[in-house]
Amino acid sequence: MATGRAFLTALAVLAVLLCCGSGRAADSCLRCHPPHYRGLGSCVGCHRGDPRSDRLRVAHYGLVAARFSWSGVPGSAPVERGNRLLETFACRRCHNAAGRGNRLASNLDLLPAGTTPENLFASIDAPALQMPDFKLEQGAITDLVNALLAGTKGSAKKGKETPRVVHFETAGKGENVFEKKCGPCHKVLTAALGGVGRGSVGPNLSGLFSEFYPPTVAGKERWSAPALEKWLKNPRQSRPSTQMRPVPLKKEELERLLQILDAPPRPGASKAAL
Repeated sequence: MATGRAFLTALAVLAVLLCCGSGRAADSCLRCHPPHYRGLGSCVGCHRGDPRSDRLRVAHYGLVAARFSWSGVPGSAPVERGNRLLETFACRRCHNAAGRGNRLASNLDLLPAGTTPENLFASIDAPALQMPDFKLEQGAITDLVNALLAGTKGSAKKGKETPRVVHFETAGKGENVFEKKCGPCHKVLTAALGGVGRGSVGPNLSGLFSEFYPPTVAGKERWSAPALEKWLKNPRQSRPSTQMRPVPLKKEELERLLQILDAPPRPGASKAAL
């Protein structure tokens, strides 16, 4: 009889543990770590991990390191600094972050489900082929990762991304007007051709005509087709100190360039083949 009662008691305890996993996880964490930010909820809200076990390797599976856990603290200094970096370096001209941005490159809101903060840090520290190298210090990259992770809280989507256009090395490389006229100094990600250009002397022109590109036209205006046309004809008329020389373009070449750069269509302009 005593054995039967002990068995039923054990089942009852197990049922409580299964139904109250979050409290169990918090108790497990606090056995090794002092409590902090209790008002934000359980430990896994910021640090992730697996709350279903006391075994260290299981409980720490997928654990977010302390330096990246600021993403779970609203208004924290690292997140605020990272958000300023997002704007300064115009990450949204290529990426979607916190539900806003262009879709020329990876949707950063999908990253938490498919990678780790360490991998995200590494991708910024050693950028891919068409990504600008911002040469950020490690502390700044950590702030940026915190901001990106914070932007996905409560709105992160799950699933696979829509495949994007990839520009491979081919025999025809260099035949489009961007490669001929702009590619030696600039790079750009485009919806039509993927990544084109090979230079890093001039700024990356990805998303040039979008709301997410820095307003670097004279008067802090955003780029438009007329502004770009004026700039190409005589850059020093707009900015006397620039080192860029005039880029003579025929009318049809200008129209093809605007198409490659995803400019809004101009009234009366014919759509030429890229």
